[in-house]
Amino acid sequence: MNIRSIITCFLLLLVVSQLEAQQADVVLLNGNIITLQHKGDRSEAVAVKDGRIMAVGTNAVIKKYIGKQTKTVQLNGQTVIPGFNDVHQHPAPVYAFEEPYATLELDTVSSMKNLISLLKRKAAITPKGMLIRGVGYNETQLGGQPIRDSLDKASTEHPIIISHISGHLSAANSFLMDINGINESTKDPAGGAFERYKGSDKPDGICKEAAAVYLHHSKNIQYPPQPTPEQEMAGYRLYFNRVLASGLTSIGDAWTTPEKVDVYRKLVAEGFPIRFNLIIGFDYLDQVLSGKIPQMNTDYLRISTIKVFHGNSLSGKTCWLYQPYDMINPVTGKKDYYGIPPARSQAGLDSLFFTIHHAGWQIACHSNGDREIDMVIAAIENAQKADPRPDPRHRIEHCSITNQRILDRIKKDGIIPVFHCYMYELGEKMQVYGPERMSMLHPTKTAMDMGIIYALHSDAPISPYPAMIRLGSAVTRKTKEGVVIGANQCIDAEDAIKAYTYSGAYTTFEENKKGKIQTGQFADLVVLDADPTAINPDKIRDVKVNMTLVGGKIVYKR
Repeated sequence: MNIRSIITCFLLLLVVSQLEAQQADVVLLNGNIITLQHKGDRSEAVAVKDGRIMAVGTNAVIKKYIGKQTKTVQLNGQTVIPGFNDVHQHPAPVYAFEEPYATLELDTVSSMKNLISLLKRKAAITPKGMLIRGVGYNETQLGGQPIRDSLDKASTEHPIIISHISGHLSAANSFLMDINGINESTKDPAGGAFERYKGSDKPDGICKEAAAVYLHHSKNIQYPPQPTPEQEMAGYRLYFNRVLASGLTSIGDAWTTPEKVDVYRKLVAEGFPIRFNLIIGFDYLDQVLSGKIPQMNTDYLRISTIKVFHGNSLSGKTCWLYQPYDMINPVTGKKDYYGIPPARSQAGLDSLFFTIHHAGWQIACHSNGDREIDMVIAAIENAQKADPRPDPRHRIEHCSITNQRILDRIKKDGIIPVFHCYMYELGEKMQVYGPERMSMLHPTKTAMDMGIIYALHSDAPISPYPAMIRLGSAVTRKTKEGVVIGANQCIDAEDAIKAYTYSGAYTTFEENKKGKIQTGQFADLVVLDADPTAINPDKIRDVKVNMTLVGGKIVYKR
């Protein structure tokens, strides 16, 4: 072969390699692409290569990236948005009802009769004396709180504990109350309270906030056997496959234990297609500071945030307020109930926040009442003043009862509020805060108008995680009964999508990686059967997820 032939072959190989480099792995054509690059931006097609978005544009432009190996998806007008990012939820493995370690899910139980019936069914297959657990009861649906008298109808031979949908109250039967020695002489702990029968000191089984810890004091409680590691991993895979089917491609675990860190590492190692952001519970701060739980920032696993509790529950009516609740205090017969003060003082909160901040971690602090939130902001300001850090993006989780002064401080300090959007399920519980406070409850519109970047979240299982339900609730703010809670804070569908995608990425310092459909970002995409921005807002919650892609790979298809 002469030199000219060699050069010709080399040039041909170079051209072929360049052409292959320009060929997409996946191309989506003929769609309604909501890119979020700017408000109202739409496109027709997307090209994906090596897990990232290669190009976005018209069909004619994107077809140029189609090669022999390219997988082409015909959207036929379907809507595509970035993958949803639920920055705050509480994932748990899913187990069959019959398994002794299965916790009952109670959020859909619609009456006290049905609750007792379900608990009886569980008691019938549970050894006598073994603890029965349930989560997510809603006293509004039940027709009242499930006090010990009601739970005793399910079983007097098993200890029973069920938690409120807020996660901040627990109800116990007499078996469990008695085995823990909770009686008339038991005092309310700091940061908690036992509800008591009217006109009596006897606890009625409803344990608020820190009081619920007392339900686990006895060494004689017979807990169900633990699932094997294989059973636990299978339960987590089932949970997260359901998450993918709902359109979520990134999630934040808002109370990650060291044991769960190992679970997520296993999921990532086996290539499970969700991007996980782990928020380590402050109970494990010593393991963080010692380096046993190091910071991590990979494409699928991020660890750099600490979860702190300072304050109580909105839907559980225990958060601490400046002005009394718009309800009669059953203890005094007056409107003089302000909620339950946090157990931690301002000095204690300042010290904790400084430790976390100084160590270079992001703070994510649960706080609902305006009086609690002011303390949290003050502690963030004090930490930043003592040790200035550029753009720490500390977070206030839920950040429910606010006012203009609070939002002004949040903007000045660069704090990220992570707002709830659960009015559909729990909006009826907001009436106790009165109309003035409801106008600044989860103030999404006011915050947006002020230029504050905020994220939305489900707090699952507090409210269900399916993304379209949460999106619809953020837009309409309607309860199941059709009552609008804080109409002045309604936002349109595109702004809600942005808050549940791009803003979630910003919250975890990943806005350059995901949250928009633009060149260079992860190809995390959701294909919908309708355009949420072009339909009746009341119908958004019914929009179906037809396909979910993570890194350009189809991980769910309806």
